[in-house]
Amino acid sequence: MDNIILENISPKYFIPRNVEQSEIWKKNIRFSKGDKHLIVAPSGSGKSTLATAILGTHFQYEGNIKYDQQVVKDLHLEKIVGNRKNGVSLLFQDVRLIKNLTISENILLRVFNEDRKKYIPTMEEYAQRLGIENLLNKKAENCSYGERQRSAIVRSLINPTNFLIYDECFSHLDVNNKQIAFNLINEVSKQSGSSVIFFELNKFPFEHIYQLLHL
Repeated sequence: MDNIILENISPKYFIPRNVEQSEIWKKNIRFSKGDKHLIVAPSGSGKSTLATAILGTHFQYEGNIKYDQQVVKDLHLEKIVGNRKNGVSLLFQDVRLIKNLTISENILLRVFNEDRKKYIPTMEEYAQRLGIENLLNKKAENCSYGERQRSAIVRSLINPTNFLIYDECFSHLDVNNKQIAFNLINEVSKQSGSSVIFFELNKFPFEHIYQLLHL
């Protein structure tokens, strides 16, 4: 997958705030592999609605979303789910770790049926970078929300897709940890050639070169 294309998208069942000023709703937008975007919008603007629509978990919108030239609404469910292995992934606001699994077990779910042993050094490196290396054998249910967020970020990067989408993934991190996590995402995505799309309430409190769009 090299492109995600939005064609005149708007939600079906609610009107987002400031829809007329939006740079995305009811516009034609192309996200290409390797691009970096920061999408900023206040609560109620439809950030999660759009993020999950791009992932293909619902079709409650007017217009079309395309993976390259394939209209997502026309794809079979198996194809949509299959695209999540290498094509597009989303770190949800609620992080969606399995509570009774350890942090390392949650992270390594992202490698699917591949040999997990070869990913362990990378996992340990990323965990050390984010300050959670001592949590790898701890169950997710016993970790704080911020710890779970950092763990989910490692999971998203252990076997990155072509498009990495993050829905307010830094909400429970302080500025220092936010920048460390951002730097890791940016570094890994450059190595893998992945596109990154952040959905955030506000601009980042540090310098970056991501393209800013207002939802």
